[in-house]
Amino acid sequence: MKGERVEGDMSWKYGLLVLFTVLALGPSHATDISAGAPSDMKRSEPAVLWSRSLAVGASSPSRITIEGAEVDGRFVPQAVSILNEKPENTAKTSLPLGENLLDRLEHRPFGGEERVEAVRSAGDLTIRCGEGNAPAGVVLGTDTFHFPRAARLKLVAKGVGSGEPLGLSVVGRGGDAPMPWQALIGADGVSLQLPPNSADDQRSRDVVINCPPGQGAFRLTSVSLEPDLPGSQPSRTGTWLWEAETWERQPGQIEDWAVASRLDRIFLQLRIDNGEVADRTALADFIGRLGKRGISVHAVEGDPAMVTAEGLSHALRRVAAIRRYQRSSPPDARLGGLQFDIEPYLLADFALKPAAVWSHWAAAVQALSSAWREPISVVVPFWMLDSEGGAAAVATARQAISDVTVMAYRTEVAEVTALSEPWLAWGTVNDVPVRVAIENGPLGVELHRTFVRAETGSLLLEMEGRTGIVSLLSEPVAARRDALAYEFDHETRINPTRISFMNNLSKLAVARAELTRLLVAWPSFDGLMIHALDETDRGVGGARIPTPEARAHEPQASYPDL
Repeated sequence: MKGERVEGDMSWKYGLLVLFTVLALGPSHATDISAGAPSDMKRSEPAVLWSRSLAVGASSPSRITIEGAEVDGRFVPQAVSILNEKPENTAKTSLPLGENLLDRLEHRPFGGEERVEAVRSAGDLTIRCGEGNAPAGVVLGTDTFHFPRAARLKLVAKGVGSGEPLGLSVVGRGGDAPMPWQALIGADGVSLQLPPNSADDQRSRDVVINCPPGQGAFRLTSVSLEPDLPGSQPSRTGTWLWEAETWERQPGQIEDWAVASRLDRIFLQLRIDNGEVADRTALADFIGRLGKRGISVHAVEGDPAMVTAEGLSHALRRVAAIRRYQRSSPPDARLGGLQFDIEPYLLADFALKPAAVWSHWAAAVQALSSAWREPISVVVPFWMLDSEGGAAAVATARQAISDVTVMAYRTEVAEVTALSEPWLAWGTVNDVPVRVAIENGPLGVELHRTFVRAETGSLLLEMEGRTGIVSLLSEPVAARRDALAYEFDHETRINPTRISFMNNLSKLAVARAELTRLLVAWPSFDGLMIHALDETDRGVGGARIPTPEARAHEPQASYPDL
C-alpha cells in the first residue's frame, strides 16, 4: 500500500503516473505510444520506447499484453503479462455465495423409463417426473467450479412444486445420490445443510435432483449457497490512515469520522524521528480516546524492499522504535498490534524468481515478528497461495503471523467472496483470523494492449532461458532469429469501477452489509478492511493508488468484460 521508507510528505503517490510517463517516454518521446501506427520520425533503427523482463512459460507465446495507464490521452506502459495458454491447467474457481447459481450449472437428465423431462426457459428450470421405479432425475453439474471449502453452508433451492416431493442431494462428480435422499424439495423449495469440505478439496460436486416413485414437478427458479448460521453477526470493519499528519492534526475529527463510519479498528502510519516514535503523547491520547469508543488502533508498516537485506534492516529499526513506545506506555495507550504490507511482487526480481522472493518474504515476516516479540499481521494479495512458492512461504511463516488481510479488490460481492475463499479456508484450517479488504480509492483509466505473433510488429520478445525481454518499439520491425515479433491486435479499456468503489458510498454500503452477511460462513472471517474509506470527501485516508504495475502478477479474468 505505501512505501514506508519514504517518510514525510506522500505527494509522490499522486505524481506516480507522471513519473511513469517520464520514465517510459523520455524527453524525445512525448507523443502517444500507438503501437502499430507509423512513426513520424524516420530512423535507421527504431527507438525502444519501453522494455521489461519477465518469466515466460512458453518459448513462443502467441499473445503478449502490455498493461498501462492513459495520461493526457497517451498510453503509458507499466507492466507486461503473458496469459496462460493452457486452459486445462487453470485452477478451478470457488462458487460464489449469495448469488443465483442456476445459470452456472449445466443440467443433464438421467435414468430409464423416459419418465423425466427438464426444460430451461427465462432463467428457470422445470423438472417433470412421471411414475416409475427406476432411478431418474436431473444432475446440475458445477463444471469448472468447486464448492467453497471449510465453510458452514446450506444449499437453498427455491421455486414452485406440485405432486410428490422430489429429492435433493450433493454428491461427488459421477456419484449416485444416497438413499434416503439428503433432503426433500417441498412445494416452495428446500434448504440443505452441507458438511464442510477440506481446505485443499477442489473436486467437482454435482447437485442431484431425484424423481419420486409417483408423479411430481418442480419449477426451479434459484439455487444459491448461503451461510448456515442463525441470526445476524456484528459488523467488524477497519481502515488504514497512511498519512501520519492526518491523525496528528485532527484527532477529534478522525474520532468522529471513525465512529460515524462504524469502524472497530484503524491502522496508523506512525512517524518516527531520530529512532523514536514522534509525538508519543498525542499518539497515546489518540489511542485512549478511540479505545473508549470501541475502536482499536494498530500500527502499519509497508515497503516491498523489506525482503532485501537493506530494507529489512530499516524495517527492524522502526520496529524497535515502535516496541519501545509499546513497552513504556500504560495499557490503555498501547497499540493493538503491528501490521506489515510488504508486497514483494512489486520488485523487478519477482517475475524471474517468484519462489525465491516469497521465501525472502517469509524470512522477513519471521524476523519482524521476532523483533516485535509477538506474531504480526500481514497483508497479502488474493492470488498468493496460487503463486509459485507462495503457499510454501505462508506455511514457513505461519507461527509468526497473528492474522491475515487479503486484498480482494473487486466491487462485485460474488467476485470478492470467490477471490477470498482460498484464504478464508486456509485461515479456518490453520486457526488464523482473516480480514477481507476492498478498495474505495480513485483509479485512473487502465488500458490493456494485446499483441499477436506476426512476421513484423512493433513489439519484440527476446528469450534467454526462461527469461523474456519484451521491448515496445517506435515502429514495426521484422522478426529476427533471436527475437519474435508481435503486431498490435486490440485494446481493452479496464473499467475502474470493477476494482474500486470510487467513493460511491451507497454502493459501498450495500456491498459492506452483504459481504459481512456472507463471509461469516467461514469461522476464520474477522471482518472487512476498506482501503481509502471515504477518502474523496474527507481526505483522511491517504490512499496508495493501485496501478497496473502493482497488479502485474495478478491472475487476469479470462473474459473480456473487465
